[in-house]
Amino acid sequence: MLSNPFYLILHGKLELSARRSKFQLSVEVLECIQQGEEKPTRIMYNCNLSWKSLKEILENLTDQGLLEETVTPGKKRSKRHYDITMKGENVLRYYRMVSGLIEIEGLRD
Repeated sequence: MLSNPFYLILHGKLELSARRSKFQLSVEVLECIQQGEEKPTRIMYNCNLSWKSLKEILENLTDQGLLEETVTPGKKRSKRHYDITMKGENVLRYYRMVSGLIEIEGLRD
């Protein structure tokens, strides 16, 4: 059985999924933070995510040690910033190596 998060089988054919998987969303968040975004609202807009989805992804990535969260106390509320860890950098590096091996054009009829 095919377990690739990027594809699904429709009408007996292998097709790209119209929805992004949680894995894809996590990779996009990691890439966004790697490119310099560190504030949650900016990450949310750049990755086109809802606040609820982003919070879940950030918590998951932080729990796995892929992101580091910094909380700075403020006058009215604390500010959160996220930085990618070395482990997160390695995940992105391996992801890019593997995704470079896949030929999407080769999957068409």
